[in-house]
Amino acid sequence: MRFAAVLLAVATTALGYTITTPNQSAGWTNQGAQPVVWSRVASDRENITIVLTNSNAALMPTPQVLAALVDGSLGNTTVNPPSAGWPSPGTGYILNFVTEVTNLNAILAQSPPFEIELSTVVPTSTRTGTVTGASNTGASGSTPTDNTVPGNNGNGALSSFGAPVALVAAALVPALFA
Repeated sequence: MRFAAVLLAVATTALGYTITTPNQSAGWTNQGAQPVVWSRVASDRENITIVLTNSNAALMPTPQVLAALVDGSLGNTTVNPPSAGWPSPGTGYILNFVTEVTNLNAILAQSPPFEIELSTVVPTSTRTGTVTGASNTGASGSTPTDNTVPGNNGNGALSSFGAPVALVAAALVPALFA
């Protein structure tokens, strides 16, 4: 009887979701979308909800749902920052895969503890075209030398030069009809 219980316990841990990234050696930064990688078996639940937690309430007072109804067969995804941004840099963060957003205690898998580090990467413009007839002078009064439209800083806001969206749009619309 004990052998059957041990065999069942081993089989249960061998099957199921296993979160491989993030982990102790491959954590996240506090800027932009972050990778999540996992493995699963065909009999695992099809959809998962990804939740970020930390037992240190000073870093993260409540768990944060990062993505719901994720297709588990994909094996990887990227998660965007919560609306308030990533929590403070620190250690002890854990990802939980749960069955649904209404039951965060129904954990299917848990990542190893990982660190969210302060990002040292400066976002760059994703646009390669140029804007003509407009000045992209930023708050500091400097004018960028490449004259490109500012890029997205990862939270939905235009960054880099502080140019109002209307100014950029006004410069682009005549160029479309020329």
